[in-house]
Amino acid sequence: MDYSPVILKNKGVPCEFVKTQKSGDVWERVYKEDGEIEKVTYHVKFTNNAISDIELHFNGLEAWQEKLEKLPITTVRQTLAFALRKDVLEIGEAMLDGEVVMYSNVVGTAWSIANGVDPTIASRMLWQSVGLANEQRETLNKELSKSLEKIDSSLGLSGTDSGPKRASRSKNSGN
Repeated sequence: MDYSPVILKNKGVPCEFVKTQKSGDVWERVYKEDGEIEKVTYHVKFTNNAISDIELHFNGLEAWQEKLEKLPITTVRQTLAFALRKDVLEIGEAMLDGEVVMYSNVVGTAWSIANGVDPTIASRMLWQSVGLANEQRETLNKELSKSLEKIDSSLGLSGTDSGPKRASRSKNSGN
């Protein structure tokens, strides 16, 4: 991604999404011939119209920030819809799976630029957040792999837990 200060200031923060198309009343993902999703890049920028929409929808910017903490996926999805001038259901379908942290970082960076943060600083901040998100993902994958190895080594030959079997059910109430 090009996170150069000029791009961030003028076009917005570039961000990958899944390409979507409308089929009847439903937004669907677009797939390539090999079955992989087709991606598009949108630039997230907070214009006065987008900020106004956020204020109205969430009953103020403070309430919006509280919602970002309490309902992050729902709020980021709605925020991106306002910033990109797209249908909220389209944005929800277009958001890449497992990338909520990235979308949150994009929203935070675009918001900081809209509030006067120097795009050069915002660019550095975004690169750092991308690096941290990647580190978190790698750490999580390593920890999950370790947990799976422990589980695999504790299973018996048949794939069932080794150890004592459960007691059989009583055929009467014990009276």
